Amino acid sequence: MRCYIIYLNIIRKILYVYNKSWDGGLIDYNNPKKGLIEILSSTIIWGSIPVFAIWSLLPSPVFVFFRVLISFLLLSVIVRKNFIQTIKKLFNFYVILSGVLLSLNWVFLFYAVFMIPVSEAIIFYYTGPVIAILFSPLLKEKINKSGLLNIVISFTGIIIMSLGSLSINTVGIILALLSGITYGLLSVTSKFSSKYVDSINLVFLQSIISIIILIPFLFIIKFSINYDVIIIIIISGSVQTVLALFLWYDSLKNLNIQIVSILSYLDPVFAIIFALVLLGQIPSLYTIIGGSLLIGSGIIITGSTIKRYNIKSLGITN
Repeated sequence: MRCYIIYLNIIRKILYVYNKSWDGGLIDYNNPKKGLIEILSSTIIWGSIPVFAIWSLLPSPVFVFFRVLISFLLLSVIVRKNFIQTIKKLFNFYVILSGVLLSLNWVFLFYAVFMIPVSEAIIFYYTGPVIAILFSPLLKEKINKSGLLNIVISFTGIIIMSLGSLSINTVGIILALLSGITYGLLSVTSKFSSKYVDSINLVFLQSIISIIILIPFLFIIKFSINYDVIIIIIISGSVQTVLALFLWYDSLKNLNIQIVSILSYLDPVFAIIFALVLLGQIPSLYTIIGGSLLIGSGIIITGSTIKRYNIKSLGITN
């Protein structure tokens, strides 16, 4: 359990290197080196989340509740100047729907990692981009031949992984797939929500909605909290949510969107590495083959989307 101390030391070193990437302590908004450190740091941090969920031994809804509670408290400080204006946007239909989907997304995922190996749960989770393609007509976007091919490749990967996992826990596979479905739906609703509220404020509002949805579980499900669990909860809410989100969004100021999008697919790779090193979970051959197909299709989807819309950069110029 005290492995989180080693984890914090790693984060401290990442932040030290991150600080060194600044020029004389001043932020350089055109610094590719800083951007790479940010995106790689965020993927490493996000990859460690399933391990912390397992270490906490908390029921999934309870773990998610405390995670979003810590996030809400920290984000309240960030949005305090526009707090009232931001809260007014809470009642937008798409904002509410995205908050509900975020809650379900995380609850399904963290239930899954307790039932099946992290490597399989996290890769099933990354069916999200493919699910988003299936629902893209809702955004008035046509599914082209490339999209159809990626759907076929992804579902082939799912079938291969399922063949090697059915003997483990069918319910766990279903929950992992549900996390992927809600992830895809969340991508669609977030696109609608982004028309009304910016990214940081959206995460803040999603945290409020998640707290409201999940608070009843504190009185329904039995759980216990000790010193180690408190530390894990604080790390999950502050480092793995708020800090990782800040690093990811800030990386967009310094890097080409192609690099950020494709490097984001290192999340499941780091999740598998953390599970292997810290939990001793060795991915099966089925997982490696099926996971490669899923992650590969996700990278192709990202590349084709960028090419289709001729996205060059999301850089911010001063």
